[in-house]
Amino acid sequence: MPRTILWGLRTKLLVLWVLFAVLFVGVTNLIAFQTAFDAQFKQLRQTLMAIATTAALQIDGDLHAQIPLHPTSVTLPTYQGLAAKLRAVRDAHPTIRYVYTLAPSDAPGVWQYVADAEGRRTSFPGERYNASRYPAMMAGWRGPSADPKITLDEWGALLSGYAPIKASDGRAVGVLAIDMSGQEVLRTQENLRRWRVMIIVLGLCMAVIFGARLAQWFSRPIRLLVQGAQRIGEGDLQYRVPIASHDEVGLLATSFNRMAAQLAESLQRLKDHVFATLQSLTAALEAKDVYTRGHSERVSFYATRMARHMNLPADQVEIISQFSRLHDIGKIGIREGILTKPGKLTPEEFDQIKQHPEIGYKILVPLNPPPVSLEIVRHHHERQDGTGYPDQIDGAKIPMAVAIVTVADAFDGMTGYRPYRTSPMVFSEAAAELRRCSGTQFHPAAVDALIEILQEEGKLT
Repeated sequence: MPRTILWGLRTKLLVLWVLFAVLFVGVTNLIAFQTAFDAQFKQLRQTLMAIATTAALQIDGDLHAQIPLHPTSVTLPTYQGLAAKLRAVRDAHPTIRYVYTLAPSDAPGVWQYVADAEGRRTSFPGERYNASRYPAMMAGWRGPSADPKITLDEWGALLSGYAPIKASDGRAVGVLAIDMSGQEVLRTQENLRRWRVMIIVLGLCMAVIFGARLAQWFSRPIRLLVQGAQRIGEGDLQYRVPIASHDEVGLLATSFNRMAAQLAESLQRLKDHVFATLQSLTAALEAKDVYTRGHSERVSFYATRMARHMNLPADQVEIISQFSRLHDIGKIGIREGILTKPGKLTPEEFDQIKQHPEIGYKILVPLNPPPVSLEIVRHHHERQDGTGYPDQIDGAKIPMAVAIVTVADAFDGMTGYRPYRTSPMVFSEAAAELRRCSGTQFHPAAVDALIEILQEEGKLT
């Protein structure tokens, strides 16, 4: 009697393929979505630390240390001025919920509130807080830090970033804390879970229906998906899986690419918020001084026109236009008394002024902007002869985008009012000074471009 075959080889292969496909697709998508989410969350923490660092630089540490830790201090002008600055930081970024400052008490692990953007509605000066529950908060005394995960408490779902507030002598006197709403991240995480389930179900259906035939050529698209997961996990959110087929694997790739696009859009929105905040802070810094009001906008205006006149690529023109507005963002870390001092600076004061390119560079680095944008901020005071600051690089190492912003910055400085100058130069005098320093301080091509623009407009005789 012939033996009945209950499980044929083809059936066994199909079952094994289905089991393998379910396991492989599940693990692959788990890794892909988790690494993608981790990359987005890492960028969010870096963004939060950058905002906290920028905000902390605006706080006068000496005044902060003088606020009495008592509830009645909320009526003091010093407290109200500090609270106003904290509110400005909160209002500049739509996702920020709370901004406040703390300082350690005499009890280990117990900190005290100093100032709060919410004023009298939340925490009062001297109110104690168990900071030992949040290691990232205590680490903020030493440098920028952020919570490793979103916390759920009586204040809601929040992700917090911290940065030290320093006195004029460089010692930490407090910590500025920023609480950002974590609801968007939680929604993204929940969407990722739903996408993962949908893709696993789709993979199972594909395996059951086409398992035998897909076994011959399914390895290539899977490898591409794994490669895409790795690329996105490494932070390349612009990468798209190059699968154009109109089958289930193509749908899987489309879903994967849609997820990557959503992550990229979310990250871009976060970056746009941060850049808008930095531009607002730069404008606020300049607005305090009648001599520099509008300086960065004028530098951007001149530099953008020069870049177009020199036929630079459109992407370079856009970078120059955007980041020339932020070339002096590092001055947030310089004392206002030095920035607005009438007359000549002392050597010590000038040394502090010379730190602003590096401060600006450190503010922007966590945001991972295009490399040339960082060079604009760091090197716009370098010279062609290598005697500039902060790195003393010469013209061979200075990109043209930086050389353009350097000339535009110098021209607006010469033709604008400054506390150390009795009157501004007229355009012809400034142009003559640019020519005189062409080749030593300024790039000749950038100087020629600006002068040609002024001549075409009839502003030079």
